[in-house]
Amino acid sequence: MTKSAWRKAGNERFTPIHLGVKITMKYPHSIHLWRTNGELLPGDALSRVVLSSVGTKWNDVVLEQHHLPSLEVTDVMYKRHVIAVNIGHSVTNEFKKTGRFQHVLKARGAFNFFPSDQPFFLRLKVERVVFANVLFLALDPVFVSCVAEGLELDTDRIELIEKRGGTDPTLQHLALALRAGVQSGAALDRMYGEALSTALAVHLLREYATAALGPKTQYGRLPREKLVRAVEYIQDQLDADLTVSGIAQAVGMSPDHFSRLFKESTGQSPHRYVVEARVRKAKDLLTTGKFTISEAAYQVGFVDQSHLTRHFKRVFGLTPKRLLNRRRPEIVL
Repeated sequence: MTKSAWRKAGNERFTPIHLGVKITMKYPHSIHLWRTNGELLPGDALSRVVLSSVGTKWNDVVLEQHHLPSLEVTDVMYKRHVIAVNIGHSVTNEFKKTGRFQHVLKARGAFNFFPSDQPFFLRLKVERVVFANVLFLALDPVFVSCVAEGLELDTDRIELIEKRGGTDPTLQHLALALRAGVQSGAALDRMYGEALSTALAVHLLREYATAALGPKTQYGRLPREKLVRAVEYIQDQLDADLTVSGIAQAVGMSPDHFSRLFKESTGQSPHRYVVEARVRKAKDLLTTGKFTISEAAYQVGFVDQSHLTRHFKRVFGLTPKRLLNRRRPEIVL
């Protein structure tokens, strides 16, 4: 690629191009930095977004994968709770804590956590490679507060604490699961993002909040009439855009409380239960011989045939195609 062609891509200032380097698609910036004076900092002046969940059905979390050069930002903040996980080579961070500068080597898997509306300074040094490869997750503070209320926490006394460096296997697992959802197409499933963003919010509240959560409470199970109503609602709405909040509303409960009791009652999260209900309904449709695989996928609310196939194989140990081949009668001559 020529220098002029790279200039058109918008990142000429930071990323020198060498022969053989694969140029990835550029996405808009949606996780914005703000100066403390209220001025928006242009995202494309700092990094290149190479993967994004924007345009999916996820409401409470935004995922972006960035390629960042060496940079320095001061007196800036996010307006959402932002997690940044290093998924590339080691880089060096320099930041200011209690008036003193500190240096942190961020190996692969290390992360920073920036609570909303908390100003910070950051200097990133990229030495071994062209750019740092960082996965960003941004959670809506209102959503996190709602999760805290579901956990029966006093939201007026809860404050999330900034974290620089170190690793958190649970947080990394959730971040990579969300990225895999974008890459595989599961991001089109609203419940997938809802389940993982809720788990992420609960983890932040448990590990990075000023008030520690108490011991786990035994919540019991759903009353039988509510469980029956929830299952009926799910079965009636399999082809619709099901959400935990929608199911919980149908039985007159808060989403978080419903999720806990539903799992105690069924042994599965609402998301897993819905997916398996869709798979079993698809199998019933396919065994009638009246539907193709793609038609069955559509009828039960899967994004496409591959989405159904992936979950079908996990539940039944074979693909829909193999199921159909088994049911075809042999021709005897």
